Amino acid sequence: MSLRLNRFVCAMAAAGLAVLTLAGPAHATFNPIGTEPVAPYAQPVDANVPKRGCATTLSDPTNATGSIPAVQVIYAWHEGNGNNYATYVQQIAKIVDRMDWLLDESTNYDQHINLSCRTGYDTSTYAGYAQALVVPEKIEAADIPGETTPFTIADDLEAAGYDNANRKYLVFEDFNGTATAWCDGVCVATTDDWDSGTAMHELIHLYDVDHAKVSEVPDTYSLNDIMISQYNDWQIDQEFNTYYDPSETTATFYTSSYPDTRLVNLANYPVFTAPTCCDVGYSNDLLTAQERTIEAQAPSGTPAGFGFSGGGWIQVTPAGSDSAVSARYYDGRRSLKVNVQSWADGILSVTRKPAVTAGQRYKFFARLTTATSGNVKLRLSWYNSSNTLLSTTNSSTFALTTGWQEYNVSALAPTGAATVQLSVVSPSGQSFAYLADSLQLNQCNNGQTTDGCRLSG
Repeated sequence: MSLRLNRFVCAMAAAGLAVLTLAGPAHATFNPIGTEPVAPYAQPVDANVPKRGCATTLSDPTNATGSIPAVQVIYAWHEGNGNNYATYVQQIAKIVDRMDWLLDESTNYDQHINLSCRTGYDTSTYAGYAQALVVPEKIEAADIPGETTPFTIADDLEAAGYDNANRKYLVFEDFNGTATAWCDGVCVATTDDWDSGTAMHELIHLYDVDHAKVSEVPDTYSLNDIMISQYNDWQIDQEFNTYYDPSETTATFYTSSYPDTRLVNLANYPVFTAPTCCDVGYSNDLLTAQERTIEAQAPSGTPAGFGFSGGGWIQVTPAGSDSAVSARYYDGRRSLKVNVQSWADGILSVTRKPAVTAGQRYKFFARLTTATSGNVKLRLSWYNSSNTLLSTTNSSTFALTTGWQEYNVSALAPTGAATVQLSVVSPSGQSFAYLADSLQLNQCNNGQTTDGCRLSG
């Protein structure tokens, strides 16, 4: 089916949960080759895509008992469209290698996919590696020329012995099928539109990650994420606040809109390697999950990790209809409320001062909103190793709106800087309240974007 669509439906069945791409017209002549996503910046050319290699190798890929959790790649075919394994096997392997590249490239943490291979091939050559990695499987009940369901794929794999609990089956369909994540005994991520964005999107769904939903408004989406715009974007949770944080694997995040209660952190996916700091990637964050998302305390409580000086006071944003949920928030279920008083500048600060390197660029992001009107600015305060203030960097003054907006300020850490404190400053002479959420401190060293920082959300 045609998969050039950016809308999705979630289908609940008694036997399990499937996440599918909407159906489109059947191919006149089936062509599975998709187009690779190119945002936030272009992927490397084929020759420069690192070869992931095999994390585990089995003599019989249907018998994974005792093996590490891993991904088994399947080429699914039917005589209605022919067996084109020899034509496509290396192209499929390259797409899988791109999936591994984008996982590692998304952040400054080294993390990879555990891939399962089979014996009998010389993996020192790319052709041999591709054949070891990609196993052909005829789908006997494929609906040719109609549309083959993911349930048909799962049933066929199970009948062929591909039913091990420590395997996720990544299936490249060479016929009209679906882009689907389906887990009911056999866990399959299928795609008939072959590109790394679509394939990784579905593989991530198998960890119970929803589409990249954010904010208190039900069914609204982050627009720059592989989990909603995978045809354009390959990055994985660039703000570390929706479903992925390799820097703090004990942290979890609401993966869907209220009242959904699922909490996940994709960094703990058993078919991935453990994340290891630190390399260079598209995005990073020097804050903790609590400093970023303000989730630890109940509504109206005192937010841990934050301080306030001057005109006003702070609290976790009070509850709305649910006593455990702030009336407004951008990510998770809670946010921070600043009650500004006019007699002095009001300064909201992250208490902890993250370490920095002099001469490096850093960017502070924060999402802010107000029910009325008011002005604020963001501030970076630079300290030396003796905790002496060296200088401050202020943004321009922002007039807040009633919608959540992301604001930022960036600067080079000055000579002698060892740490930085992040603040939101409300100039004196105002009396209003504003909310803060989704803070992030980016070290701007990715070498790809204009300033080395992740792009605005």
